[in-house]
Amino acid sequence: MNFDVHVFGEGFHRFVQQEMDWFTVPLSILFHVLAFLVLIMVFIYGNRARKVFTVYFTLNWLFLFAFWGVYGIIYWARIGPVYLATFIMTPVLLGFIATAWIKECFNPSIDLDFMKVPVWRYWILLIVLWGFWYPTYIYGEGFIFSGRDLLFSNFGLMPCPTTMVALGIFALKYPSGNRRLFNLLTAFALVIGPPTVAAGWFPDIPLIMIGLYGLIMILFLRPRLKHK
Repeated sequence: MNFDVHVFGEGFHRFVQQEMDWFTVPLSILFHVLAFLVLIMVFIYGNRARKVFTVYFTLNWLFLFAFWGVYGIIYWARIGPVYLATFIMTPVLLGFIATAWIKECFNPSIDLDFMKVPVWRYWILLIVLWGFWYPTYIYGEGFIFSGRDLLFSNFGLMPCPTTMVALGIFALKYPSGNRRLFNLLTAFALVIGPPTVAAGWFPDIPLIMIGLYGLIMILFLRPRLKHK
């Protein structure tokens, strides 16, 4: 069986639509409300809200691994081995990320103290907002921009917008914080973002952007830290 990008794109769209049909109500609403409250707590209380932040995203990533990892393998295997091979890095990376979140629960290292963050770094909140909103996209047709997606979008249900939010928060403080999680989320953005966009899923363009931003920080901020 030869790989057909259109078959993969249509299969991806159906996979996303299936998840929306199953979980949008009430799980999507729950993810949005809880994440909003958690982020408000983080920006008000800083590291005092770290445990709540970590537990929330750990549970979210366990859900993502269950659907996009375990069920995703079953779904793409039915379509064909070549498409499963194309998809396989998603469950692998989600497994590593979920494990890193679990470890963070027991050995906290995330830094959420934003008091001294340079103003220019806050540009990343635009991508955080995009990930949280994640406007509806009809494959092959285009976007439907609606305020209802602030409650009903695929944030929390899909790993791509959820990665934008978590990685954006971490980027405010990098290289401080959990570097392993930062590296894994950056790897996910760079490995998964380009194929999904190439397949016609354009909401993930900001995922590539934040992945490149994360890579630049990894390459240039860590060596600078070591010289100090």
